[in-house]
Amino acid sequence: MTQIFMLLELNVSRKIFSYSENFTVDIYDKGKTMKPLKRLEDILYEKLHRRQPGIDKLDRLWDAAVLLPLVQTAEGISVLFEVRANSLRRQPGEICFPGGRFDCADGDFQTTAIRETCEELGLQANDIIVCGELDSLVTHMGPIIHPFVGIIKEPQKIAFNPDEVAEVFTVPLSCLLQQTPLRSSMLFADHPGEDFPFDLVPNRQRSWRMHKKYYVYFYTYKNYVIWGLTARMLYSFLHRSHKLLKEFLQNEGIE
Repeated sequence: MTQIFMLLELNVSRKIFSYSENFTVDIYDKGKTMKPLKRLEDILYEKLHRRQPGIDKLDRLWDAAVLLPLVQTAEGISVLFEVRANSLRRQPGEICFPGGRFDCADGDFQTTAIRETCEELGLQANDIIVCGELDSLVTHMGPIIHPFVGIIKEPQKIAFNPDEVAEVFTVPLSCLLQQTPLRSSMLFADHPGEDFPFDLVPNRQRSWRMHKKYYVYFYTYKNYVIWGLTARMLYSFLHRSHKLLKEFLQNEGIE
């Protein structure tokens, strides 16, 4: 071992240090190994540190942003919901928050949430105050949803677009905080496509295979059922801020 370190320091003729019968490392090949590795390190460092890490979207994932809107009503501070127009191709007649697909021209997801809310509710950007962002929601069906909580200062200005929105309604925040949502479960499974190379993975079963179970939440108010991704985001907001919101409403004299 002493001889090896002496040879390294003196940079004498090329030697091979054997770890095992089938594996050897050339400890003097600095010109062919250490220098290229150092160059590669520099290149990769510059490349990878130049960008902010995100979510791999090779499986056709796409970004969307929504606004969870708070408004002042005769019943107190309330959450506003939309009912999607029946003419829409995706999820017609379902309850949702205003929002939509991210556009590169937006620059950031908050701008997307504001733009979509303005388009759907007939508002201007200065009619909305954004309070902050909730955790992003990576769905099983495609969109990565970036939810924001905001305040619509003058809800009487709302003139929703009937091409996208059938109606809007509000639910008092105190009512939502008092309610324990129904929690059900969905099963998420996969099935190999026709082009799956079973010859490369012979032990892969050809039938449906369950991957995981995930929870689905349901809130009810009058004749409305709030569920799916909208209820998931609502639950996230209410659950994480429950104590703060309860104390606020109590201080305001709202039970």
